[in-house]
Amino acid sequence: MSSEPARAEKLFEQGKALFLRGRYQDAVRLLAAATESAPTSVVCQFMLGAGRLNSGDTAGALYPLALCVYLDPEHTSGRFALGVALRELGQPEQGAVHVAYAAYRGHPQAAAHLHELALTHCPDCGSPVTSRAARCEGCAGTPREISAPRPRTWSWSHLHAEDARSRWTLPYERLADVGRGHLSRYTSYGDPREIDDALAYLELAAATASAADRPARLTELGSAYRRRFTCHGLPADLDHAIDCHEEALDQAAADAPEQVMILANLGVAYGSRHESTAAAADLERAIHFLERAMAAPTGDPDEHVAAMASVGVFYERRHQAGGDEADLDRSIALQNAVVDSSPRDHPRYAGRMANLTIAYLNRYERHHRLPDLERARLLADRAVAATPPDSPDLPIRLATRGSTGLQLHLAYLADEPEGTRDQQLSRALDALPDGQPHVPVVLAELVRAHLVPGAGHMAPDRRTLEAWEARLEAARGATPSKRAVAGRNLGVLANSLGEYDVAARVLDAAIALTPATPLRGTGWTDRERRVAEPRGLASQAFAAHCALGEPLQAVQQAEKGRGIQLATVLDAHDDLVDLQRELPWLARPFRQVRKELAAGSAAEAVLWDRYGQLVDQIREHARFTRFLMTPHVEELRRAASGGTVVAVNSARNRADAILVGREGELRHVPLEHLTADDVEAQAEALSGSARAGRRDKAMADRLGWLWDTVVGPIADALPPGAGPSRVWWMPIGLLGMFPLHAAGHPGRPGALDAFVSSYTPTLRILAHAHDHPATATRRQLTVALASTPGLPGLPGALTEALDLHRRSPDQPPLLNEDATTSQVAAALSTATWAHFACHALADRTAPSRGGLCLSDGMLTIPEISRLAVADAQLAYLSACSTSLRSQEHVDESLNLASAFQLAGFRHVIASLWPLADTFGAVAARTFYTELSDTADDAAAALHRTTLIMRDRYQDQPDLWASLVHSGP
Repeated sequence: MSSEPARAEKLFEQGKALFLRGRYQDAVRLLAAATESAPTSVVCQFMLGAGRLNSGDTAGALYPLALCVYLDPEHTSGRFALGVALRELGQPEQGAVHVAYAAYRGHPQAAAHLHELALTHCPDCGSPVTSRAARCEGCAGTPREISAPRPRTWSWSHLHAEDARSRWTLPYERLADVGRGHLSRYTSYGDPREIDDALAYLELAAATASAADRPARLTELGSAYRRRFTCHGLPADLDHAIDCHEEALDQAAADAPEQVMILANLGVAYGSRHESTAAAADLERAIHFLERAMAAPTGDPDEHVAAMASVGVFYERRHQAGGDEADLDRSIALQNAVVDSSPRDHPRYAGRMANLTIAYLNRYERHHRLPDLERARLLADRAVAATPPDSPDLPIRLATRGSTGLQLHLAYLADEPEGTRDQQLSRALDALPDGQPHVPVVLAELVRAHLVPGAGHMAPDRRTLEAWEARLEAARGATPSKRAVAGRNLGVLANSLGEYDVAARVLDAAIALTPATPLRGTGWTDRERRVAEPRGLASQAFAAHCALGEPLQAVQQAEKGRGIQLATVLDAHDDLVDLQRELPWLARPFRQVRKELAAGSAAEAVLWDRYGQLVDQIREHARFTRFLMTPHVEELRRAASGGTVVAVNSARNRADAILVGREGELRHVPLEHLTADDVEAQAEALSGSARAGRRDKAMADRLGWLWDTVVGPIADALPPGAGPSRVWWMPIGLLGMFPLHAAGHPGRPGALDAFVSSYTPTLRILAHAHDHPATATRRQLTVALASTPGLPGLPGALTEALDLHRRSPDQPPLLNEDATTSQVAAALSTATWAHFACHALADRTAPSRGGLCLSDGMLTIPEISRLAVADAQLAYLSACSTSLRSQEHVDESLNLASAFQLAGFRHVIASLWPLADTFGAVAARTFYTELSDTADDAAAALHRTTLIMRDRYQDQPDLWASLVHSGP
């Protein structure tokens, strides 16, 4: 009796003979039977696929050719035939990959076919390239790029009747099996070509699946696109993953058993995109779909637990973004239920313990409740114990355990030998290979452990600092914000140890990451959260360069690392509007690489190389020789035109001022009696009074402290003049919360006697205002609300408005219910002078949510900033806290005053804290009395007004010190 292999061999030989005689259909019948008996025969699968392809059955040829190449990736003829079939079946890109590789391996027909496609192959790896390219993207060190969104995966049954594919069928279950095989190889070996092959087969399986099976195939396809995103970091892959999952949800029956899986995968995909872009809307969708997954019926309880685990993590992230305590409590409750449902041998047990540890740590850091910290320590121990020694997750879990030890030390509860927490964090860092994305996270915690009180005896030496610097530099796979936070911490430590050159290098490198932060395409709240993460970075860099005797570099780094969001709106930060207009062929790839850098991926080292290449190419053009560079001396001179810009800074170990003269000359003034602890304490007290809406009875003492420690030494450093000197204060960090212009002791000469003061967030914004032309045209808009729904009355507002209207009666004021958001925005867009007497809201956690309170709602900071008012001259904001800087976002200076500057107003009068209604009306009337006919007199007029108010309200400095001017 003949064996099965012998029978298969006989059928194959008969089929082969017919194939060689050109009788392809007869050959296919025999070869198909042979493959049933010998499915892993490479030559049999190839000849079956080639026979079907030659007989016109492209659809039937695909599976045997795919299996042939899967079994033997070096089968040249199989590669060529598979590439031809894939192209005919709607996969031209992946088809070209196989044809090019066959040509690379010497297949003559493949080379000719490739030439017809106007392509050639990379000489190093065989990937397809255009005839003009010398090498492929990967071999040339260029980041992979998707120039257009991939089309939706439509079912072939819905294609136009003229498309042959509408009449074809494919063995989609078998194709899906081949796709899973390539995914498995990708998991084992990490070759990105494997995941590209997998996607081609999974695409075809989803396009040809039965109606009942199509939702499952689409879900599998979407998950594969999400996996490829982790490989290349291409945002288009995440977009297509979401598209696949949404299409699966649309097509699945409401009671289908796969509903939980579909909803959960869609939620996780939205969550992944949120991690990439920080878009709040994606996080909301992630939570929405995962909550639906938890509520959907299923026969597998573990599906509900998996959805619960994911949504618990996303609630914790929403808490981090918005600060809602209910989100954090919900996260902990869900994750506790997940942990309770997970046996110790569950493959995700350790990860779930680690996620819950982080949630408890976050709640402890907010409320300092010791049971939360103790629970975090217990969970962290369990997570580490359950993680295999060779797991890539072990280092980050060791780091989390080290963080809990650090917090226990700070709480004076540590029951471990001193230094254990640092050893754990050092062990975690050592376990991570160079370039791994978790390196900055672990390094940030390790450095933080060395910064706690009492850790001085464990101070690292210079060689260790430099080794950490090198590890951070190599960690290009991490997101820019994580690298910046680690750089800030390391810079603080180096500064405190007197290693100022190391500090300067690390901090400058961290600041250089800011151009990669994605500021367009997301909401203002998302943007400000992104740029606020490495708070204090510019302040530390300023301190390091001052310690090195480098005032120019100090100013340049402070300029580059602050006011990022304001500069982006002005397009002064990166000149992208001019770049798009003048060099669009470079603007498009530059935007793309910035977007991909912000997402973070394993390919980030390549992306940074590409980023540098593009910047160099852009700077070759005469108009862009200083593209993304720190400000030139000429820019400093423009900013200080007519006076002196005073940059003041207080860091952990030193405080300094740098005076920028009208010719661009720089003078360094050490502030020897100013300490960071005092600044933090005074800022907290000032902020507390503003939040409570009460009088600040300590203001007189605070103004004296400001004179003794900050303003007095600066006044002594400036040359004496015939009258008050013209200065623009540019405070860095928490010093931006203080009324530097009003510093002084009661009854003695102070800042008001020495200076005519203004404020600017950055030099570039001041230079922008100087460049904005003055105009004599006055189109006055006056807005006043004596009553606003839900807010206290302002009886002085109408008096204030009517008094101004008598001075400038050309335009009728918008009063009370007439002052709607739409009417005010429309009127503001054509006004050159504007006065607002109304309530304002300042949101300290998300400044962009603040705005002017009008009769039907709020005119927000983003809405105002987008107005671009032509010839705008003066805006007087007689409302509460219109120039307030929040402690969390102090370096961004994002408030109503800066919004009106962005809208085009050269001069803005605003308040640092809430104004009393009566005082606001008196101050406004005095200001307009003191003001000449030109808006350029605004700074001097406000100075005279403040002197008058100081004489009138001598014992109430919290009144007369509140108003500030911004502008030239």
